[in-house]
Amino acid sequence: MSTMNYKAVWNKYVAKGHERTIKAKKNVLMAVFLKGIGVLIGFAYFPISLAYLSPEKFGIFLTLTSIIDWFSQLDVGIGNGLRNKFGEAVADGDDELAQGYVSTAYFIVGSVFSGFTLIFFAASWFLPWAEWLQAEASLNQEIAILAMLMFGAFAIRFVSSLVFQLFYAFQQTGAVQAFNTITKVLFLVLIIVIAYTTEESLILFGAAKTFTFAFIPMFVGFFYFSGRFKKYRPKLRLARMAHVHSLFSLGFQFFLIRISMIIIHQTNNFLIAGLVNLESVTHFQAAYKYLSIFLMLFVILTNQLWGANIEAYKKGDVKWMRKTMRGVTKIWGVTVVIAILMVAFSPIFYHYWLQGKVQIPFMLSVAVAISVSITNWVNMFNIVINGTGKIWLQMVTWVGAAIVNIPVCIFFASYLNLGAVGIVMGTVVCMVPLAIISPIQVNKLLNNTARGIWAK
Repeated sequence: MSTMNYKAVWNKYVAKGHERTIKAKKNVLMAVFLKGIGVLIGFAYFPISLAYLSPEKFGIFLTLTSIIDWFSQLDVGIGNGLRNKFGEAVADGDDELAQGYVSTAYFIVGSVFSGFTLIFFAASWFLPWAEWLQAEASLNQEIAILAMLMFGAFAIRFVSSLVFQLFYAFQQTGAVQAFNTITKVLFLVLIIVIAYTTEESLILFGAAKTFTFAFIPMFVGFFYFSGRFKKYRPKLRLARMAHVHSLFSLGFQFFLIRISMIIIHQTNNFLIAGLVNLESVTHFQAAYKYLSIFLMLFVILTNQLWGANIEAYKKGDVKWMRKTMRGVTKIWGVTVVIAILMVAFSPIFYHYWLQGKVQIPFMLSVAVAISVSITNWVNMFNIVINGTGKIWLQMVTWVGAAIVNIPVCIFFASYLNLGAVGIVMGTVVCMVPLAIISPIQVNKLLNNTARGIWAK
C-alpha cells in the first residue's frame, strides 16, 4: 500500500468526525499498539520467570503482587476523584482550582501511604507469611523481606503515579501507556539479566519488579511538573480541606467501587492458593494473561473515554455520548467472538508458549474467558456512568457483589469441588446483577429519564 493510500485510510477512519472523537481514536490506537508490545513482553517474561523460579516460588510472587495491589486502593478513591474534579476545573478554565485539587490529592495520598508503609514494615516480620501462602516454613523470612520491598516500592509508585490522572483528564491515554511500556521493557531486561547471571532468588526477582514500577512514574512526575504541567505542580500550601471534601465526596464512592473490584477480581490468586494450591495460581495466571488481552483493550477505552465523557456531559453533548456507546458495544461483540476462538485454540498456544512446563485445564480457560467478557460488558457501560459522576447505584451494586463474592467462591470451589474453575465462576455469578443494572442506568442517563437512585 502506497503512502498516499495509508494517508487516505487514516483520513477516512481516524482523522474524521468530532474533534473529541478524533483525539480518542488517536490515543486509543497508540495505547493499543503500546499495550500490544506490553502483552508480548508479558508473554516473554512468564516462561523466563518459570525458568528462573520454581512454580511454587513464582506462585508466591504472583500472590504477593495481588496482595500488594490491594493496598494501592488506599488513596480512598482520591485518584479517580482527582480525574473528574481536575477535568471539570480545566474545562471551566480555572487553573488555580485545578492546581489546588492536584496539591490536595498528593498530600492526602502521600500521608496515607507513609503511615501504612511504616505500619506494614513493623508488622511484616511477625506475620506467618509461609503459613498463609502454604509455602515451606524456611521461606518465611525471604517472603517477609520480599513483601516489605514490594510494598515500599508500590507506595512510592501510587503516590507518584497521580500525575497520570492529569493525562487521563486531558484524554491522553496513549502517553500513560507509553510510560507503562517503558516500565515493562526495563523489567524484562532486568529479569533476563538476573535469570542468566544469578541463582534462584525471590528477593532479586522482586527487586527487579519494584525498582522499575516505582521509579518510572516518579521520574515522569518530576519531568512534567517541571515543564508542561508546571502550572499544576503540587504545592503543600495549596492543599485545602475544602478540596478534600470535593475530592472525597465523589472519590470515596470510587474508593468503595475499587475495593469491591479488588475483592471480586484480585482475591482469586489468594483464594486459589488457600483453597486449591500454589501451582493452580500459576495455571490461573497463565490463562488470565492469555485471555485478558481484551480486558486490557477495555481498560484503554475506559481511561480514554472517561475523560471525554466528563467533557461531553459537562457541555451537554449527549448525542456524542450515545454514538460512542454504540461503537464500543460493537467492539465488545467482536471481542467475544475472538475470545471463543482463543479458547478453542488455547491448548495449542499453551503448549508452545509454556513449552510443556505446566498444563492449563481447558475448563479454566473457558471460565476465565467468560469472566473477562462479563467484566468488559460492565466496564463498557461504566465509561458513561463514571463520566457523568452518577455512580451511587454502581457503588451499591459493586459493594453487594463484593460481600457475597468470597462465600460464593468458597461454595463453588470447596462444596461443589470445582477448584480453581469454581473460584473464577464464583466471580462471574457475583457480577450478573452489575451486568443487568449498568446498561439500564446508561439508557436512562442518555435519554434524560434517570430519576431517584438512577440519577444519584
